[in-house]
Amino acid sequence: MPKKRQAPDCGRVTVTLAPGQRAVLERIAEQNETTLAFVVRYALKQFIQESESGQLKLEFPIGPASQ
Repeated sequence: MPKKRQAPDCGRVTVTLAPGQRAVLERIAEQNETTLAFVVRYALKQFIQESESGQLKLEFPIGPASQ
């Protein structure tokens, strides 16, 4: 069976969500008549745009886990 072609920048990521986050994302998808995957891709696109425009400032906790 031939392999599926992917665009060079495509990739798969696995993320563990905090309790309740999946339900919220699924509700957003349902309300907008789309898929969970689309909602996540859209949110990431917005996050990246805010970060690149300088509008986003993240403050991560300082400690052993962040080093």
